Amino acid sequence: MSYVVTWGWGNRRPGFSATELDAALDEAAASGVPRVVGIYPPEHLAGDASPWDEPQPPALQIGVGHPDRSFVLWLGPEGGIGVEADAPSWPSGAPDIAFDYGGDAVFAGPTRARVTPATARQAAREFVRTGQRPTCVQWASEQ
Repeated sequence: MSYVVTWGWGNRRPGFSATELDAALDEAAASGVPRVVGIYPPEHLAGDASPWDEPQPPALQIGVGHPDRSFVLWLGPEGGIGVEADAPSWPSGAPDIAFDYGGDAVFAGPTRARVTPATARQAAREFVRTGQRPTCVQWASEQ
């Protein structure tokens, strides 16, 4: 499957393999600032199309750059937030994590940041390999 990895302002890396995906994710995480990274089929970014316009092929967003927590967000039929069953519990009283989304903060706390960074990366690899919603996590409603 071909895809485009995006983050921040103007960062786009096309890819076809897990190796290219890993290189883009490493680059996005290198600043040490938690970031939202989108992994989109090229159709999502064609012309003036919005990733949320219908109909669009499925896409995935993950959080990178935080040492302990991440998120996996499915942008496709049924939507959903990825849940890692064995992830450590959210620390009591810990603040939400601010993930940079092109200059805006997207906050992820105990209801959204429910996976470890390694599991988020595994979900991203599975998505680029299959084009389907990853099975390495369970899925919870966004509500």
